[in-house]
Formats: sequence, structure tokens, C-alpha cells
Amino acid sequence: MGCVLEIICQILFLGSPLLLVAMAQGFCIKYDWLSRLKRPLDLGLSFKENRIFGDHKTWRGFVINLTFCTLGTMIQASLQNRDYLPSWLPLLDYKEYRYLSGIFLGIGMTLGELLNSFLKRQLKIAPGKRRRGILGVAFFLFDQVDLTIGMWVFFFFLIKPSLLLILWSFLITIVLHVTISIMGYLLGIRKTIL
Repeated sequence: MGCVLEIICQILFLGSPLLLVAMAQGFCIKYDWLSRLKRPLDLGLSFKENRIFGDHKTWRGFVINLTFCTLGTMIQASLQNRDYLPSWLPLLDYKEYRYLSGIFLGIGMTLGELLNSFLKRQLKIAPGKRRRGILGVAFFLFDQVDLTIGMWVFFFFLIKPSLLLILWSFLITIVLHVTISIMGYLLGIRKTIL
């Protein structure tokens, strides 16, 4: 298999638990499931007179990220355990790291998103709003890859990724994130198209 196609497949497999997260988040938002956990992670606290993360970053989101990423890596481990996967596809040994990789994935994506929210709140960008100009473009791109940055910070302890692998993961994340956002908007789960 070609090197680029192999890398793309590896990245898609590594991040496949995020599809479970996206579906769970979408249903919880649409039907208000787990509403007791719909409380801000920042507990309403502020930093320099601005909210730390805002009301949209909740305990529900964190619990869903952690739970469904771990569920996803347990499925990956099961597939790897039964030899249903080609040996080149998994970037790590899910049989050994099934729980740790799920926890890293869930926490990493959450922290990446929280950093993004923190920066926006400090720059007085309201949740769901965009800035124009260079800063607007920078935040649009950061919105697409924030979870990937957070994931790589943690996965770096399990995988020694090449620069090419990391760059491809950013490109794939941008394409998938935009596609999923558009689908969510068309299904009525999201209020904005991007």
C-alpha cells in the first residue's frame, strides 16, 4: 500500500473513537441527555474578568469524551485481539493500551478544546462567534485542529509520530471536522454550519 494512503488509514483508525464521541455529543445536545452534567467545567470562575472557558464547556462533554473514547479503544483492542486488522494499521498495541489510549484520547481532545476556549474568552470572542481578518482565520483553523493538538500531546508518550504523520493528521482533522459540522447543521443538531 502506498505510504500516504497507509498514513491516512492509520490516522483514521487512531481517531475513529471520535466518531462515537461526535454521535454521543450530538444526541446529548439534541435530546438534552445527561442534563445533570451540563454544568460548566470552569465552575463559573473568571480569569482577568473573563470566564475561563464559558458555559459551553461542560462536565457532560468531558464525561462523554472520556467514556466514548475509551469505549472506542476497547473496540479497537477487540478487533486487534481477534486479528481482524492488518498489522500495519494500528499505530499502537491496543491490547496493551486499550484503556490508557482511550483516556489519553478523551483527555487530550478535551484539553485541546479547553485551551481554544480559554484563548477565545480572554480575547472576548463569544462562544459560537468568529472574528474577522487574520485572527479569525487563525481561530477557524485552531477550532478544527485543537483536539488533534491535545491528542498528540498525550499520544506522544505511546507513539513516536513522524512529522508527516502529524501534518497529515491535521489535514484530515480539518476535512472531517468541517464535514461533520455541515452534517450536524443539516440534521438540526448544530445551529451554525461551521
